[in-house]
Amino acid sequence: MTLLSITIALVISVQPGLAELPPSAYKEMQESAPEYVDIQVLKVKTEKVTDGIMVDIEAKVTGVKRSESNLKVGNTIVIKYFHDTRGLAGPAPIPILDEGESYPAFLVKADGNDFYEPAAMGRSFSVVD
Repeated sequence: MTLLSITIALVISVQPGLAELPPSAYKEMQESAPEYVDIQVLKVKTEKVTDGIMVDIEAKVTGVKRSESNLKVGNTIVIKYFHDTRGLAGPAPIPILDEGESYPAFLVKADGNDFYEPAAMGRSFSVVD
């Protein structure tokens, strides 16, 4: 092996792997999410940005499984996140939700803000068994 090929092999071997996460990793994130509620999407606002889409969701809480922020059925909340469109290998991208549809939602309240963020990456709006 040449010095160049050894160097290339070494660089490749120390690069962090960006592979899809196993279902157990998403399940763990869901179980530790501070907010687990059912939502109905009222409005979806999107804005194209570099490498993806910024998403703002307005949703009505239709069920509460657990809530550290004291969410109640009937509350209207805002959820903000980045939808990656690069198609790279890695964790599942967070989907863009459809207006009028209902979803389970695993969320975390954004520090110092009045909105929520997905707590289980690309599986924040579906239940992993």
